[in-house]
Amino acid sequence: MPGNYYHYEPLLNFDIVQIRGPPMQDVAVLNLKNLLNCNYTDMHDYLAYGKDHPYLFQHNVRLWNQCSSYPQYCWQPRFLEPFCRLFPLQSMKVVRIRLALTESLLKDESLNVRIILLIRDPRGTMQSRKHRLWCPGNPDCDEESRLCADLEADYKAAQQFTKKYASRFKVVRYEDLSLSPYDLTQEILQFLGLPFDSMVEEFLDTHTKIDIGGVSSTFRDSKATPFHWKRDLSWDEIESIQGVCTKAMEAWGYKKFNFSSDLLNFEPLLAAPFT
Repeated sequence: MPGNYYHYEPLLNFDIVQIRGPPMQDVAVLNLKNLLNCNYTDMHDYLAYGKDHPYLFQHNVRLWNQCSSYPQYCWQPRFLEPFCRLFPLQSMKVVRIRLALTESLLKDESLNVRIILLIRDPRGTMQSRKHRLWCPGNPDCDEESRLCADLEADYKAAQQFTKKYASRFKVVRYEDLSLSPYDLTQEILQFLGLPFDSMVEEFLDTHTKIDIGGVSSTFRDSKATPFHWKRDLSWDEIESIQGVCTKAMEAWGYKKFNFSSDLLNFEPLLAAPFT
């Protein structure tokens, strides 16, 4: 997207955890606000982490192009702050903090923030996490009970946000986006006040038709990817996830498999909430 400055997973330095409240809540929210304000001066831990984990910046192509040419400036606030302020748009992919804790970002009108909550079927989430080396042994990643408790909490927060911040908060289900990438992308961009132009269309044309690369690749057969869990998870794994995720699945419109039908032809989607 032209003019966009991308903050990739700005809470990476908190490790493999979900932030649900104190003691990490205040620092996490402050870090998000600092980055949205292009304030790197008070981000010592974040920058120190980035020096040892350069992918923190590498996904921001516009920034990393400069870092590659002038590495001596890459982690310096005196360079990062004015460079960040050159861009009229900022975006973040945030995966380590629960929705309710982000309300202060919406309340702060000076930030002009819009939040999109991306939800996925917990069966698909757990299947995806099986392929990540950093997930096993970290309870906030590999325990379905924690995942679904978070989905329930996010649903309650989403109920409030859709009423209080109707023009600045939106829910998107991963499966809906994958099945209708053009329509949903246009809807998302309209929500953000951005155009669905030829560059966006070209990206979708080249990234949603076929699988290329590894588990982190953005080249996917988007209509098949959300449902790999039907092939990859055992019946015991599916039953275990569904057993602790009943409320979360009902809330977000995911049908439970009853083991009396053909799993590969099973249609797991019910009507999406908040649409």
